[in-house]
Amino acid sequence: MPTYYEDLDTILGSRMQKTITHTVHVKDVPYGEIDPCFAQKYSDELDDQWKFFYCNYMYLVTWNRDVDQPRLTTGWTEIREHLELQYHYQLLGLVYYGDSMFHLELEPIRDSSTYGLPSFHSLSAKPIEGSLTFEIAIPTDPNSTNQLILNQDLAEYITSFHHCLLLEGPVAEPMYSPIIKSVDQDQVTTYQVDGWSNFCRENYFSNGDIVKFTFFDIENSNRVDVDWVSH
Repeated sequence: MPTYYEDLDTILGSRMQKTITHTVHVKDVPYGEIDPCFAQKYSDELDDQWKFFYCNYMYLVTWNRDVDQPRLTTGWTEIREHLELQYHYQLLGLVYYGDSMFHLELEPIRDSSTYGLPSFHSLSAKPIEGSLTFEIAIPTDPNSTNQLILNQDLAEYITSFHHCLLLEGPVAEPMYSPIIKSVDQDQVTTYQVDGWSNFCRENYFSNGDIVKFTFFDIENSNRVDVDWVSH
């Protein structure tokens, strides 16, 4: 159970932050991955249990002391349940103050894909030698509009090669889907994959599903395989 404090400034206020690192909440995954560079640099001073501070609460979480594949283990699930994280993927900033003490920062949600995850994470989707793989979480709310809005960095990378995709699902015939770029009155740019709801219906994808996109040769082909991963 977390410990409540009236004023966290009495604990962290006089300290100087040393660095900022990150971890990622992934739904149904019982551990949080940590940047190996952080673990290697600070392992000598890190206790077995780390103290996370957020909104007047202190949480204790254990790490596995593996500097090559560092993970948050015991206590990680309890933190996420207490914070009531609703998204399939959630980036969390960890501001390190020394003595195994961290201030927890919830990063804004930009999209439901793995493309925006840090490069150290095992689910991070970065283009390698022409290929590109990432996962999308279809919203769990059955009343939500089933649209596919791409992460802006991801969309700009894809549209540098193609403005129309050939989506190949596990069941239906391949579908041509333009990527529609729009700018709203606040000058916010969005990239939407047209026809996504029809594609999901024809391939029996449903709310809450995780699907994987794979470009095998993105520079030369607009074909992308879309496969069901989990629910």
